[in-house]
Amino acid sequence: MTPPSLNLSGILWSFLAALLWGFVPVYIGAVNSQDPIEIVAHRALWSGIMLAVFIGFMPRMTGGIHAVGRALATGRARWGFLASCIMLTANWALFVYAVQTRQVFDAAFGYFIYPLVAVLLGIVILGESLNRWGWLALVIVAAGVLVKAQAIAGVPWIALLLAVTFGIYGVIRKALGTDPVLGMFIETVMLMPLAIGYILWMQISGMPIFFGGGVVNVAMALFAGVVTVVPLLLYHAGNRALPIIVASLVFYVNPTTQMLVGLLYFEVPFPLHDLWAFALIWTGTAVYFWTRHRQG
Repeated sequence: MTPPSLNLSGILWSFLAALLWGFVPVYIGAVNSQDPIEIVAHRALWSGIMLAVFIGFMPRMTGGIHAVGRALATGRARWGFLASCIMLTANWALFVYAVQTRQVFDAAFGYFIYPLVAVLLGIVILGESLNRWGWLALVIVAAGVLVKAQAIAGVPWIALLLAVTFGIYGVIRKALGTDPVLGMFIETVMLMPLAIGYILWMQISGMPIFFGGGVVNVAMALFAGVVTVVPLLLYHAGNRALPIIVASLVFYVNPTTQMLVGLLYFEVPFPLHDLWAFALIWTGTAVYFWTRHRQG
């Protein structure tokens, strides 16, 4: 059985996406808002505007606004983007809630589970495959996840939902095969009416918007677009260039970084069992990429 090829640029995009996402809890922790829905609304609104500007000024790269109609020409594509939009929105809201309630390690654990979910979905839905070394690597990684699960007496519901929503999201977008910028624009446009409606409702209800107002908070709200768009674009670029099995294993950079952020920034204790879990997960990942390198 031929192992999936290693596309170095794809690995770089996936690595950078995972690394940047690992620092997103720092942004969420710095935002002056206890409402996770407001943060999601700003992420959707300013991401959509940022992507619209990108598409308008770089039509040769993205196909321009006319490419949106072509991307949504079939019922399969329309339903696919609606489903990906729902999964992404749910994932955002859960992640923000987890960080705000200081469940950073539970969130990180969700992204430890995500690669396993994505690999299984890639095999079942996308028809990807693993050779014996790939299966060995996956078993070692799964053992690390089980060590973590056993230590915390089960899988927290936040972790499980984060893994499932993001796994389904990634597989749907890979199956659609749309340009990353164009695909993200479609998703955020679908979400923007709800985002604008929620912000208007806050204003009408007398609640402070833009995280309470003021220059710093307004800037933080606008920056939500950058925090959202840049790593997602890198993620989709990597996801398109690599089999989802490979991209998913690279993704372990994300929860590892999140765990370090939780330890060093949020000062959450780092138990010994996490060290064993990390050792197994990164051993399995190393086995996978070493054997691909040897056979490539």
